[in-house]
Amino acid sequence: MEESHIISLKEVDSTTHGSASEQINLKNINLTVNAGETVAVIGRSDSGKHGLLRCIALLDRPLTGILSIDNKNLTFMASSELCQARRKIAYITGKPTLMHSKSILHNVALPLLIQGTPKDEAYKLAGIALGKVNLESNQQTPVTSLTTMQLLQVDMARSLVNNPSIMLADDVLQKLDPKSAQIASNLLEKIKHTEKLTILISTNDANYIKAYCDSVIVMQQGMIVERCSTYELFSQPQSDTAKEFIRIFAKHELPGSLRKRITHRALAQHHALVRINFHDCLAPEEILSNSLDAFDLRMNIIQAYQEAICGQTLNLMVIEIFGEFDTVEQVVEFLNHNGLHSEIIGYVPTIA
Repeated sequence: MEESHIISLKEVDSTTHGSASEQINLKNINLTVNAGETVAVIGRSDSGKHGLLRCIALLDRPLTGILSIDNKNLTFMASSELCQARRKIAYITGKPTLMHSKSILHNVALPLLIQGTPKDEAYKLAGIALGKVNLESNQQTPVTSLTTMQLLQVDMARSLVNNPSIMLADDVLQKLDPKSAQIASNLLEKIKHTEKLTILISTNDANYIKAYCDSVIVMQQGMIVERCSTYELFSQPQSDTAKEFIRIFAKHELPGSLRKRITHRALAQHHALVRINFHDCLAPEEILSNSLDAFDLRMNIIQAYQEAICGQTLNLMVIEIFGEFDTVEQVVEFLNHNGLHSEIIGYVPTIA
C-alpha cells in the first residue's frame, strides 16, 4: 500500500563523486521501501550504491525526479524545511567525521547544540543515545582512543539524538573484523526494533544480508538492475551483478585447494563446477542422479549443506560434473526446469 512507503524515488537522476573523484551518476531510479524494512544495497564500489544512500539522505540532491520521505516530497523543499525533514534521516558511515579534541558525549550532542538545544538537555539526550549503543560508560573518553567499532557506535549514537525514522548505513561493516562485524550487526538489529527504524545498508557482507535483510537492491552502473527478496537473491539471482555476488560468496566456501585452481573459462582438460540449490523440490537426489545417468555424465559432490536465510531453509550443493561442456550445459538447463536451480560457477583442471 502506498501509505506504507516511507521512502519513494520516482525517475530520480543524481550525481555524486567516488573516492577517486570520478563522477557517478544515478539513472532513472524508481524505488519504494516500506516502513520497518531492512534493505541491503549491493554492488561494486562504482555501482552507485553509495550514491543512492547519499541521494536519499539529500547529501546529493536529485537532478530530476521526485524523492519522497514519509509521503512528503523533499525534492523542491526550501532549505529551512529540508533541514527539519532531514533530521528524521540518520546517515552513518564506516568513516565518521568526529571532533578529535572533544569527548564522545560532546560529539554525540553536537547536532542538538547546533539546533539550539540547551546544553544540559543536549548532553542528557546524548547520554541516553550512548546508552542505546552500549557506550554509556565511555562518555568522557577522547575520540582519539576509540577503536573502529567504538567510532561506529559513536556515529550510531549521534544519528539517534534526533529520533530518526530512517537509518542509512553506508558500508559500516566493511572495515570491521569478523567479531566486531557480528557485534555491529546485532546492535543495528537491536536499534532497528527499539527505535522502530527503517534501515538501508550498503554492504557486500553476505552473512548480514542473510540474517537480517528483508530484501535486496542490486546496483550496477548507477542503475537498479534487480530488486528481490533476500531468499531470491541467494536461490535465484537474475542479474549478472547478483550472480557474481553469489559466485564470489560460494567461491569463498570452496576448499582452498580448489579455489586456487578455479577459472571461469571452459578450458581443455577441465571439468565444470556446478552450484545447485533447492527448497521445495521433491526427490532432488533422484532427479540429479537420473539426469546425470541419462546424459552419461559423472559427478563428485564437493559440498552439501543447508543454511537459513530469513527464516527459510535453502539446500545447497556444489558438485563436479565430468563430461563434454555442451552436455553439462544441457543437464544444467534440464535441472533448472525440474526444480533444482543450477549454475556453472567455474571450471577446474581434471586430474588424471
